[in-house]
Amino acid sequence: MESPALIIGLFIGLTIGVLAATIVYWLMQQRVEKLTSALQNNQRRLQQLENEHEIRLRSATDQLQADYERQLAEKIEYYQDDQIIQSGLKEVEFETRLEVIEHAYNRELGLSPRDDQYSPGYVLLDNPE
Repeated sequence: MESPALIIGLFIGLTIGVLAATIVYWLMQQRVEKLTSALQNNQRRLQQLENEHEIRLRSATDQLQADYERQLAEKIEYYQDDQIIQSGLKEVEFETRLEVIEHAYNRELGLSPRDDQYSPGYVLLDNPE
């Protein structure tokens, strides 16, 4: 009669084993679902942080580009103004030198400064001998 008791014991043991395996499987499935949910939340948060970082980076880049363009425009304006001033100074220097040369030339020819004022730009010689 030990066989029916042994079979019943095996059946009860097998039932308890299957029940325990089912409970362990269910608990593990719950853990996997919880971890999957946490992973998805972390991925969404990471994507959100990446988007925010990209927006901040783009904003900073745009600001730097605007600052660079403003500085470049200021430098261009400065150098254009400087070029205008330098060309004006060169013009004044040239005119001054030209006046000095004309004055010296007229003095060598014996013309008075008054005669020089009304000179048509060329000198007439009285007697080409």
